Amino acid sequence: MATTTTPPSAQKRYRTLAVVKQDSVTRVEKQLEDSVFVWPHLLVREFMSAVLMTVMLTLTSVFIQAPLDVRFNLNFPPPAVAKAPWYFLGLQELLHYFPPTLAGVLLPTFVLAGLAALPYIDNNPSRAYVDRKLSISLFTIFVVFFVVITVIGSFFRGGGWLWAWPWQGEFFNL
Repeated sequence: MATTTTPPSAQKRYRTLAVVKQDSVTRVEKQLEDSVFVWPHLLVREFMSAVLMTVMLTLTSVFIQAPLDVRFNLNFPPPAVAKAPWYFLGLQELLHYFPPTLAGVLLPTFVLAGLAALPYIDNNPSRAYVDRKLSISLFTIFVVFFVVITVIGSFFRGGGWLWAWPWQGEFFNL
């Protein structure tokens, strides 16, 4: 029994989402001047931005010394205040006011989950600032709150994590 094969040009062609006859598909050629290629235009800009950022960071680290403490010595007592790095001082300040489970786990989790859910709560399609008052105001409150507690932890906490004014001569170290 002989098998007949149909040539590839005679086979039916199907679209991905629906069965559409090839004759009913309208092809629109996109004009070349309407598009910008990713290579080299975008990637060259991103590469140059990365190089510029690397050079700036390197120059900053060469000219500004890192505030490293001296090695531990039993003959000299440790500093009076034990502070976290500046990016954790807001959480350390929260630990001063709340229990560790609430300040270190629950409150940051709720804040981050709330910020992640904010686009779904305020689902306004407009991108204008006047139309996004809820999102902008909640995010501003979040940022201002954490900047304020970080500044308080950096400048206004002295030995034993007690309140100390910056001009009282307490040791300040970020």
